[in-house]
Amino acid sequence: MAATEFADLSDEELLAREAELDRRWDVVREEHQRLYGERRKVKREKSRRGLFLPPLHDDDAEPDMSPSEKLAGLKSARRKNVPSG
Repeated sequence: MAATEFADLSDEELLAREAELDRRWDVVREEHQRLYGERRKVKREKSRRGLFLPPLHDDDAEPDMSPSEKLAGLKSARRKNVPSG
């Protein structure tokens, strides 16, 4: 049981441990809030610059296919994957 972990501490030691954890928690919470705020600012700037948008083209993609050619390729691939019958 988790409570037995601190069973050997005196009342004063237990209260001191709680006070130390409270101080540490305050530091962690402040750091978390600071990082969260900075992260939001970075994301906002990325959005402003358009960095959240997907790339307009893939360098590894097949050379300039028209949308109708891409659609025809997708349809033929779909037909191949559909079981007959």
